[in-house]
Amino acid sequence: GCMRDGKLYPFGRIERTEDCFRCTCSQEGMKCCSLFSTPTGYDKENCKIVLNRKKCDYDVVPKNDSSKGCSHVIRV
Repeated sequence: GCMRDGKLYPFGRIERTEDCFRCTCSQEGMKCCSLFSTPTGYDKENCKIVLNRKKCDYDVVPKNDSSKGCSHVIRV
């Protein structure tokens, strides 16, 4: 198998790791790509990005109140 962040994964395709990547594990090693898009174009002075592991996506929230969302977010 392959090790990633202290966890052993079996050979073959891994649909979703705990840190939101899709991977392929082989004798040569592990190759992964992310399942989430990175937010850009948001108010970086007043908002921050937080990885939502349940949705495998980033939430853009106000720095002073993470229970709300920030508007005008562009994802790449």
